[in-house]
Amino acid sequence: MALLGAGGAGSALGVGLAAAGIAVTAVWSRRFERAQALAAQLPGAEALADPQAAAERGALVVLAVPDSAIAPLCAQLRWRAGQAVIHLAGAYGRELLAAAARAGAETGAFHPLQTFAGPADPRAWHGVGIAIDADPPLADELVWLARQLGAEPFPLDPAQRPLYHAAAAIAANGFVALVGTAAELLGRAAGLERARAVRHLLPLLRGVLHNLEQLGLPQALTGPVARADRATLERHVAALAQAAPEWQTLYRELCRAMLPLARERAAADPERLAAL
Repeated sequence: MALLGAGGAGSALGVGLAAAGIAVTAVWSRRFERAQALAAQLPGAEALADPQAAAERGALVVLAVPDSAIAPLCAQLRWRAGQAVIHLAGAYGRELLAAAARAGAETGAFHPLQTFAGPADPRAWHGVGIAIDADPPLADELVWLARQLGAEPFPLDPAQRPLYHAAAAIAANGFVALVGTAAELLGRAAGLERARAVRHLLPLLRGVLHNLEQLGLPQALTGPVARADRATLERHVAALAQAAPEWQTLYRELCRAMLPLARERAAADPERLAAL
């Protein structure tokens, strides 16, 4: 296997493969020092300065580069029949690899529902959903590969990849943005710097994730919307209007998003929920 790209996702994949006993023969990155650093962690891997030389070393080639660079890099390389090439992008399907397909290579998409920031850790793959788009026999090989990583593969219709990726972005990136907003408001209320505000929010966030894992939806929803507490919600809105009016619209939309879950949970009186 050859790995082209040594950023967060590429490094995480390489380290995960090594931990699973799967050999990576070549590593390339636009920044050669990154390729060298990753190859040093992968037994038997060699860092190469030329992407073509790296691609020729793999029966399976992974393009772990930014989404906008996948198609240009694929078109730049010479592919051969029988070779397989995949990318790790979430919002795009195999159309980015059309140049390889025209040359007779098998193509596929292999996107993990995981965020990779910080040092690569093979445990980051355990239990992770991986959306796969490929034709047999490559699809079967990618399912096997995902399971070797400790992940949970599933097929994804390529037409649904943008919606799928939007869901992932809401869960991951949207979550970080909401924590940033909450930390800002907590900082204003309690006079805390952002880092300390985030630190105080982390136990609450861990509790939410624990409830989601153990109880699922809608039972994990708590708070004033879940109990149809109109008085508390009105105090929230009034406080935001005075101290942070720029966040009023976001707060109202979040409450609207909670309402279907609150109705499904049925922990509050339906008439009181309808009056929110």
